[in-house]
Amino acid sequence: MKKLIIWDFDGVIADSEKLWIKVWRDLLQQRKNLVLTDKQTADLLVGVSDKTKVLRLKKEFPDLILDDAFIDKVQRGQIYAGMHFLEEIPGVRNVIADTDFEHCIATGATKEQQKMKFIKFPWLEQYIPLSKCYTSDMVELGKPAPDLFLLAAKENNKALSDCVVIGDSLNDFAAAKAAGIKCIAFVGAEGNNNEVYKQKCLDADVADICATMSDLHAVLKRFF
Repeated sequence: MKKLIIWDFDGVIADSEKLWIKVWRDLLQQRKNLVLTDKQTADLLVGVSDKTKVLRLKKEFPDLILDDAFIDKVQRGQIYAGMHFLEEIPGVRNVIADTDFEHCIATGATKEQQKMKFIKFPWLEQYIPLSKCYTSDMVELGKPAPDLFLLAAKENNKALSDCVVIGDSLNDFAAAKAAGIKCIAFVGAEGNNNEVYKQKCLDADVADICATMSDLHAVLKRFF
């Protein structure tokens, strides 16, 4: 039986986290006159779904109103940024094309947002159909809760021991650990490939850390 690779998307398949964060920061400043510090950005916006971003922002700023109109502008901004500026991580196609494994995606994005990414990367559906893309609006709790990764394993009829998560954020690592699934930290995206963040990955008890897709491919073959 083939092993299942559960891919996060943002920061792993594509270097997109920086785009989504910029959209949020710009709109919060323009529409809400709220300027986030780098620390607030990391604590409130990085590595979580839009739904979780809203919950964290409202908890941090109780008077902040993030209505449907604002969220719609965020989503439109993300779609524009994705269609114009989204870039895949070098070498990721070679790993996803490896048919020694099964592949799926478990992302903090919504299904509609993920459809846009598939349009941008038409090659992706050759290996991972949209039906094997599990999104934050399919579960009650997003990362760092384990729900999304557990759903991916269940839908693909895999034991947790036959799965491995490829993630880039601390919330990915926490969700994988809570699910009981081995996790590899990918730090090849902009902003993650430094010793400080690698230490955070080690502290999160990941199985391995990879900065390039060729290294990741070798680690997967060694694991399985």
